[in-house]
This record gives sequence, C-alpha cells and structure tokens, in this order.
Amino acid sequence: MNGDTEKSDSPLDELKNSLRGDVVSDLDEPEIYNAAKLIWNGDWEIDNSPKYVAHVRGVTDVQQVIKFAQKQKLPFAVRCGGHSLKGLSTNNGGIVLDLGKYMKAVRVDLDTETVWFQGGCLVKDVDMETNPFGYATVLGAVGNAGTGGLVSGGGFGYFSRMYGLSVDNVLEIEVVLADGTFVVCNEEKEPDLFWACRGGQSNFGVITAFRMRLFECPKQIYGGLVLYDMEDAQAMLEAFEKFSLDPNCPRQASTHIYSLSLSEDQKLLAVQVCYLGDPDEGKAAYKPFLASAVCVDDQSKVTTYSEYQVFSDEVYRIKGIPSYWRSRNMKPRIKLPISDIIQVILASPPEGILVIEHFGGKISDVDPSATAYRHRDHDFVMTFTGFGFQNPTSRQKVKSWIEDSTELLEPVCSGGSYLNYDNGAAKVSFGKNLSRLVEIKKKYDPENFFKCNINISPDLILDE
Repeated sequence: MNGDTEKSDSPLDELKNSLRGDVVSDLDEPEIYNAAKLIWNGDWEIDNSPKYVAHVRGVTDVQQVIKFAQKQKLPFAVRCGGHSLKGLSTNNGGIVLDLGKYMKAVRVDLDTETVWFQGGCLVKDVDMETNPFGYATVLGAVGNAGTGGLVSGGGFGYFSRMYGLSVDNVLEIEVVLADGTFVVCNEEKEPDLFWACRGGQSNFGVITAFRMRLFECPKQIYGGLVLYDMEDAQAMLEAFEKFSLDPNCPRQASTHIYSLSLSEDQKLLAVQVCYLGDPDEGKAAYKPFLASAVCVDDQSKVTTYSEYQVFSDEVYRIKGIPSYWRSRNMKPRIKLPISDIIQVILASPPEGILVIEHFGGKISDVDPSATAYRHRDHDFVMTFTGFGFQNPTSRQKVKSWIEDSTELLEPVCSGGSYLNYDNGAAKVSFGKNLSRLVEIKKKYDPENFFKCNINISPDLILDE
C-alpha cells in the first residue's frame, strides 16, 4: 500500500468542509453538544438526541445539509427557534438543520410596506426592525418564538382578529426543496407550493425566508392581565362569552382566558386583554366585561405594542423546561361549557393551565381553501398544558388531567386544532384541504424526506 495515500474524510469532516456554517456532533464535549441540541420543551419523552446539529448561514448551506442527510440516510428536522411544543424541531440519531443561529436578517421596505426576513428569525427580531418605523405584521403572541414554524403552521397573534393569520399576510416564500432546488414562490410563481407552505408546515421544503405585508402599528395600546377569584369564574366566563360572541365585538380586541394555580387548592382566573387601537376606546370596550366581578389584581395598563408583545417572553426564553400540550378548536358559534370549564380548572394539578383564546374576526373572513390552513370558523381555541413538572409522577398527573379534560369537553370541540399547538393526524389537521396537499407533496417531495411535522405522506390513501 502506498504510504502517501490520503485518508478519506469522515462523514462529519465532509459535512463541515461543505458549509460556511458550523456543525456540532454527538462526539463533541457534552456541554457543547447539549447546548447545541437544546429545545424549548424539555419533556423527557421527546427523544432529543440528534447525531448532528448544523448551524447554516445561507441557502447553499441548506442545500448541502439536505444533500448530506440524504446521502447518509439520516432523519432530518428543521429548527428555527426550537419552540415546537411537540418536539418537531429535533430527532433521534439524525441531523437537525438549525436556521436560528445565523439566518436572522430582516429588511423593511417602506415603499411597498413589506418586510423580508429569514427563517431563523424570532418574532421579536422582526418586531425590533418593523416597530421603530411604526409598522408591524401578524406574528405570534410570544417574542421568543421562531417565525419559521409559526408562520408555516398558520400563525396566530394579537393582530389576527384585525388582519388574519400570518399565512394570510405572506406575499412570498423562499424554500429549498428535497432535491436541493431553491425556489421563490408566490401567487404567480409556483402557486401550488406557495399555497401549501402557508399552513402545511415543513412538509414541502426548508423555508429560508418570508416576505410579508406590513400595516401601521398603533403607538399606544391597552392591555395586561386582570385576575379574579374562582368564586367569580362563572360570572367572568359568562361575560367573556357575551363579549366574544357579540357580532359587534371590536376586532382590535384580542382576549385570552387563563387558569392559574397558586397551589393544588388555590386557583385564579386570569383575563388577558389586548386592544390594538386607541387605549381609551379599549378601556371603554372592555369595561362592562371586566366589571362583571371584583378583581383581585388589575395589571392592565396603557403600553406600547413592542412592550406588550414580549409579555410572555420570560416563560418562553428559558429552554429545557418540561411541558405537555394538547389543543382543541371549539365548534363554531357554540356557547362555552362554563360549568365543565370550571370543573376542569378546579381539577388541575399545580402545573396545569387551561387557556381559552378568542379567534374569529378577519380569520373567519378568509375562505378555508385560500391557504393550506383550514380551521377558520371557530370562535374559541382551548389549550391544555402542564408546565414545569419535575418527575414522572407529576407528569402523569398532568397527562391524566389533560386526557380527562379533553374527553369531558370533546362534545363541544370540532375535532381540529390550531396546528402550532398540537400535532394530530393529517386528516383531522388539514380536513378538506388534504387531498390537494397530498398531490402537491407527490410533486415536490415524493420520497417524503420532510416528515418531522404533521406529516402529509405522498402515499396517503384518502377516503372518497
């Protein structure tokens, strides 16, 4: 054998040499590897043990990582902010393509009133560029959430009742397909792909950038939490229902109900108000609702949208805290099952939280077939979570509470869910849009390379 024969590169060296970005593997020091693979949900039943994490710097890096994953026959996941509630931004023994470390550029175009941003941006990255110009777009209600998964899964935020979901405000998407092709899609170019990427999650490619519509952002808004004793839950839930189902409910109002557990036996009902308009008008609009009982603490105030948008950021900033989630859309134009909701709250473990969000408004104006995101006719979304459990016993209590609660409330639910909160079967998640999505999947990803998502299999057999 010739002693001068060069030793061939290992797969890891091959990957590193092909990228401008950097790669961490499970062979690196545990501290480095654990930091690189960290995601927001630390539930130990999520198998977060990828072989490689590739921090890409651009489109060509994305193409190289896809090529490498296919050559090595590795499971593949895309991570933007790592906030997938169900752990869809990681895998076991595969490769995670991370957009969030480097691909965070944002560009505001004041002439066209649009914003272009890369898929690794967090919500707050976009807000920090648009808000100083007096603009905003529809993104999530948490500044630390990644935009890539948020937008491709629908995108519900405080402005949604006024302007629709994120997918309703996307004008153009840049995506790398399974064969490595880079595509810019919109209503004129690759319109089927454009339609599918607005609600079809990561089933069709790696989204590297979005261009979205901007709208004027009010300089001041009214919002915050108002807390009530559970003794007044009946009155407050009745008032919430009346306020939300009123045909004249202002679209500037975005309202959430939370249950809060101070201990196993002490619960509170929280009303989160947000009025994206004149603060005095907001106070007047909410006054009859909030005055339905005497609150124990009123934290609502006049503030700015940028300050309010990071309302929940401290919770979502810390990665690795275990949580368990389930979400259900309520049937359209149905009244709240108030006695059952109170029963659910009172039965919750200390880590348990019930959230009821008011949808409707512009969301419901859009035809269900206009984008891949179909669920638009409901007024309320109920989400059950257990947050911060520390051992298998407390996790099981959370899981049992969520299962019992969803079973109790199932008669008022439609079967679907807000896709970014849950990951049900494709037939339930996409409904009548699924047949078109399957055909588009066959065209753009016939081998189902992109499947770490609510998967749309190209081989899916649909009911006639």
